[in-house]
Order: sequence, then structure tokens, then C-alpha cells
Amino acid sequence: MGKPKITVFMAVYNQADFIEQSINSVLTQSFSDFELIVVNDGSTDDTAAIIESFSDSRIKLVHNDGNKGLIYTRNRLLTLAQGEYIAILDGDDVAYPDRLKLQYNFLFDNPEIVLCGGHATIIDEHGNKTGKMLMVPTDDTVDLFMLFGNPFVNSTAMFKSSVFMELNGYQHYTISEDFDLFIRMAEKYRVANLDYTLVDYRVHSQNTSTVNTDIRLANERKIIGYMQGRIGLTDDENWLNLHIELFNWTPVKKHLIGYAFLFNKLKLANNMSKRYDPKIFNRFLFNKWIDILTSDQINSLSLKWYLKNEIFESSFFSFKKFRRAFKNSIKQLLS
Repeated sequence: MGKPKITVFMAVYNQADFIEQSINSVLTQSFSDFELIVVNDGSTDDTAAIIESFSDSRIKLVHNDGNKGLIYTRNRLLTLAQGEYIAILDGDDVAYPDRLKLQYNFLFDNPEIVLCGGHATIIDEHGNKTGKMLMVPTDDTVDLFMLFGNPFVNSTAMFKSSVFMELNGYQHYTISEDFDLFIRMAEKYRVANLDYTLVDYRVHSQNTSTVNTDIRLANERKIIGYMQGRIGLTDDENWLNLHIELFNWTPVKKHLIGYAFLFNKLKLANNMSKRYDPKIFNRFLFNKWIDILTSDQINSLSLKWYLKNEIFESSFFSFKKFRRAFKNSIKQLLS
């Protein structure tokens, strides 16, 4: 038999409560030309026994010699993956039946794109839908979005194996290793998201990002500092602190002037470095500025804030945005 088109990959550790449903969601895909590699990272519960209970020949169970951690486990893909594409699915999430087909067809039809993801529905530990979604950007600003957040749900990510190998896999950014990989892919190639919901994303108390918040924040600082440097913004702790607040979507009203200066610094640096197309970049910053001003944390400011010279360009200001700004300004006057 030839090599499979897709390698679906799960890194698992003590996922006995969820792994059966996750594996079944892969085995029932409408696209069947795949291998499912599950690397057991030293689980101490029944995870391995549950995986071994499946008889499907497409499943390849590999055991680490003890608990080696997520980066080591994911990097086993460098030697194990046989597929042209790699599709990530965490061992507690559930793939929708057409997930692989939609992504494979998209990447096949758009060979210049090396990475794509999609939306996710949030479920609780019992598999119940919470009514919330993880909505990702699906326009041409996916790579720009990385400046203010991860535009990919990891369990929806599918990427070219050759590019993963070229970039030497995941680097040592614990909890943020997927984000770092996506940034490095976007620096060299085109990336995108599909306007489809591809997985159920399970939120529970043992989610890695929930348990290790301090480590995640420390690594985000390093990654954002790197991105600022790539644009040409000189290393400055003040700009980094402000950027971190926006990245984690915790804007503070008293820092608005600082955000405006940060955006101006980014705009001027990019005009020089041409890291991003200046016209697209400047419009993106303006739209992000509107999002900040109309956020729950900042809401209802006078019109002058929407017209800050550092950010505003008349061609960016549509009637819809003007109406939104005007309504918020009225609220401010009446409050």
C-alpha cells in the first residue's frame, strides 16, 4: 500500500475519559485515506488500553518512555508521519465528519497555502455544547491577526508535512508551541482558515493552557517580542506590556493613549520594513482600534477617539463604522 494522504496526530496523556470519542470521530471521517498516529506520553490511567481496544489498521499507537511532555511528543511526528499533510486533533476533542475532506480539498486546490484551520464549537467535559464558539478569521488577514492572538484552533490545524519538516517541528515554547509553529509557517508561506466549523473543542479543568497559565504568558512575551522585532519595532518593555494586554484581550481604558502610540509605532516600523503590505496592515490596525474602542472593557467613548491621527485614515472609515462610533459617542454624552 502507498503512503496515506493525511497523518492525523494525537498526543495523549491520561485521556481515558475522552479518547474513545476522539478516535471514533477520526475513524468515521468521510475522507478515509489517512493514518492515525497516537503517541501515549506515559499515561497512568486506562488511555493505552482504550486505544488498544480498537482494531482499525489505520491506528498506530506509539509509547513514550515515560512522560516526556507535549513538545517532545509532538515532535515525534518528524520521524513518524507518512502523510502528505498532518492534521492535529487533541485527545479530548471531536472532529466533525467532513473535517479531513474539507481541508484536504482546500489545500489540494490551493497549493500555495501550507496551513489551514477552521472554527470550533465549545463543549464541556461531559460533551454538552456550551453555546459558545471559537470563531477564527477567514479573510486575508489571518497572518496579521497573529499580532493580537492565535488565529488557529490547534485541533483544527492541517499543514503540509514537508513544511513541518523544513521548520524542524515544534520549538521550546511550552503551551505556545503551536502558535510559534504557525507564526514560522506564516513568515515563509501563505496560511488560511476555512469558514467551516471543524471540531468540538472540549473545555475542562485539566486543559493544558488552563493549568499552565504563567508559562503560557511568559512564552507569549517572547513570541510577541520576536514579532515586534520582525516588523522593526525596537525592543521596549512598555510597548511589549501594552501589546500583551491586547494580545490577551484585556484592554485597560487608562492605557488608550498608550495603545494609540503602540499602533503608530507599529505602523511607522512596518512602513519602513515592509514586513506586511502597508495598506493592508494600516487598515488592519484601524479595524483593531475600532474593536478596542467598542469592546466591553472600553465601550462608549467620544468620537475623537475614533479619529486619532496615529491610526485614522479617511478611506478606512465606512458608514457602518461611523454609525457604530457615533452611537457609542452618544452613549458617552448621555451617561
